[in-house]
Amino acid sequence: MLPHALELVDEWRRERERAGRILVALDFDGTISQIVPDPATARLLPEARAALERLARRDDTVVAIVTGRALRDIKARVGIPDLYYAGNHGLEIEGPGVDVVNPEAERARPSIAACRNVLAPILAAIPGAILEDKELTLSLHHRMVDDPGAVDRLRGYVAELCAADPAVRSFEGKKIIELRPSVAWDKGSATRFLLETLERVDDVVVPAIFIGDDRTDEDAFRALRGRGAGVIVDPAPPPDTAATSYVESPTAVVALLEKLAD
Repeated sequence: MLPHALELVDEWRRERERAGRILVALDFDGTISQIVPDPATARLLPEARAALERLARRDDTVVAIVTGRALRDIKARVGIPDLYYAGNHGLEIEGPGVDVVNPEAERARPSIAACRNVLAPILAAIPGAILEDKELTLSLHHRMVDDPGAVDRLRGYVAELCAADPAVRSFEGKKIIELRPSVAWDKGSATRFLLETLERVDDVVVPAIFIGDDRTDEDAFRALRGRGAGVIVDPAPPPDTAATSYVESPTAVVALLEKLAD
């Protein structure tokens, strides 16, 4: 059984004090925002905003939002200055001294656009389905689709597209199918990149905490094994999670951030 993350706060504070700095990286949806049927209506919890602002004011804490949402989208939804923002699973990252887009993902833009053109009329014909075009990636949301057969057919269309174009691959999350460039990069890679960026400045090993709720966050949990902590947001964490602790809900994430900000 994983320990509850609130039980580990004192340990993480001591690690921050020893190193002089800690990275706190978080997913957005289901972590500091409640899961909602339509992703366009998701909002940062007001209590999470206050806690993140407190953390960001600390000289010994660096905050990053690492999400599948597009960079422009997540910056608009959070809007706190001096944070690192990693959009599209880290394919695009901005923050203090950083402004990068993965070059392989850039080259795959035409393939992603071609998939969008094929899938747009298909999703338009499925009640409740939403196609989110994030330019570097596509998200196919089926949380509001009542017909399981339609979701299976959608998976089939995506499989055909990926088989026809090796520049594109698919992933599944909670009620979502994603099309991304065939690039060896994910939330774990992005988190390690941020750590390496900080360590070049500080010349010290920087501890890290990653908090997230979905399958794609497992990449970050695995990337931090042996050098950081992974916190899964789930009242009943799956036995195969790579996280090292858990909290039950976004509300519990806020409580954790508040304690780290103290």
